[in-house]
Amino acid sequence: MPGETTADELAARYGGNVVRAGERTEVPPARWEHGRDREGTWGVGALVEHDGRVLMVEQGDAWLLPGGMLEPGETHAEGATREVREETGVRIDTADLLAVTERTFVNAADGREFDFRFATFRGVADDTETSDDPGIDDEGITAVAWHGALPENTFDRDLVARLRGRRL
Repeated sequence: MPGETTADELAARYGGNVVRAGERTEVPPARWEHGRDREGTWGVGALVEHDGRVLMVEQGDAWLLPGGMLEPGETHAEGATREVREETGVRIDTADLLAVTERTFVNAADGREFDFRFATFRGVADDTETSDDPGIDDEGITAVAWHGALPENTFDRDLVARLRGRRL
């Protein structure tokens, strides 16, 4: 099942030539509790570029690549395709797996931990028109836009910049 796939297995399935990133992030207890239900699951998303611009969504105080949680019965690529469509209105085909990120979240109050994995694919847009009503209910997406330069408040900005320069 895709949700039980390890990061190594997913990378190998796509030829192993993917960026691997990992880090430990200390978070406040409330945020840790909120995210804990994602332990052992996969998030999926895509880097979608067109004419030198990258498709991004604004959520909270940051811009990020479109993506979300893998649903039961989906492959990682199918999940990324669905998430981009739901969040931006843009239909894509997924090409290469670009990156697998493994993040350990640490509860700042008591040191408890949980792990979360995220797969980022290269998405090829069928059309570049974005939705006037981005995201789905309660998702918190306030805007969707094509950016030529990465905004300063891009989540995981260094990784996104690295992926933008990567050509397989």
